[in-house]
Amino acid sequence: MSEAAMETTRIDKKSTVIGAGMLVLGLVLAAVGKAMNTSDPDVLAHAYLFGWVYWACLTFGCLGLSLLHHAARGDWGFPILRIFESGGGWINLTVFGALFAPVALLWKPVFYPWARPAEVAADKVLQYKAAFFQVWEPRLILYFAIFITLALLNKNWQRMEDKTGEEKWWKKRQYFGGIFLVIFTFAINFLWTDILMSQYARWYSTIYGIWFLVGSCLLAFSVAAIIVCTQSDKKPYNEVAKPWLLRDLGNWMLTFTMLWAYFSLSQYLIIWSGNIEENIKFFLDRSERGWLYHAWSLIALHFFIPFTLLLSPRAKRVPKLLAGIGVYILFARFLDLWWVVTPTWKKEWGINPVDIGMFLVFGGIWFLLFGWQIKQAPLLTYKARPLTEAVDHV
Repeated sequence: MSEAAMETTRIDKKSTVIGAGMLVLGLVLAAVGKAMNTSDPDVLAHAYLFGWVYWACLTFGCLGLSLLHHAARGDWGFPILRIFESGGGWINLTVFGALFAPVALLWKPVFYPWARPAEVAADKVLQYKAAFFQVWEPRLILYFAIFITLALLNKNWQRMEDKTGEEKWWKKRQYFGGIFLVIFTFAINFLWTDILMSQYARWYSTIYGIWFLVGSCLLAFSVAAIIVCTQSDKKPYNEVAKPWLLRDLGNWMLTFTMLWAYFSLSQYLIIWSGNIEENIKFFLDRSERGWLYHAWSLIALHFFIPFTLLLSPRAKRVPKLLAGIGVYILFARFLDLWWVVTPTWKKEWGINPVDIGMFLVFGGIWFLLFGWQIKQAPLLTYKARPLTEAVDHV
């Protein structure tokens, strides 16, 4: 077995072990937490949705960045393309689409006011929206069908290029990459509008879905940086984990950190300055009973700390430092999504074993799928002309 093949197997095994450990521990914590919260019949549903949202964001982020790479053909994308393909592939998308079924089929009245007949009967706004939400499930199926199709097409074209080395395949991906990226952006925007924003009868934001997309891309780049940097002294990443790649990964993480801050502040200022009661409901729910302190902490924990660290040239030269920043951003994204998602139903700030348990369960599933997919192809392909050129220039 070659060194490259051995390293592929090692990454696969590490991901599988991490995934299995998270899955087992998560199931235990979820069971214990559910037994401790018998007074709340919906505690499992709430924890389930949050766990799904976090790891679905990572999956969508990987898909979006793979499309961005095919459209832009930047040197930064070739060494980490397999990571994005494995994290946002059609199998992962299919599984996470299926895992949303309990929310859509069993717990819809728990989350969505338009799914509660008594509230619809008493609210003219919900009655007006009723026709739109009658096709809610078909729309969700359509979104995932779009994502799966995009992932399949790009994967098949990439494999054909790996097999034949013919330029027509990368030219095809580049030609359709921009189109695919626009389709993906529209679909992901409507998906988060339907899944999360529709939990409010009246509140809306025109950048809500893009806000999620930016955070998803930050998650995906952080995972890619962790993998490349922790494996930088082993084949095949020791061939490409050079200063130029670490700098590019760090700069991308810095860019999406700033974009997240920009969209977060813009959304808040525009909605709050309007001061219309029904439009500020989202922020009112997140500024009471402990949630306000959480919001203030995000300014430091999700922006100033990673922003300051990623400004440092040394942090983008030393693999261990960049990997540590990546791990920290995974934690910061957890804090942000906890503040964005859970106050809709959790009026008092708090976290219990069920929440952590379901988060770990979905994380375990993600890592198991990632480990299965990462071994399907070599981590690097030198048949791709641009990658060879990028390595040769180092």
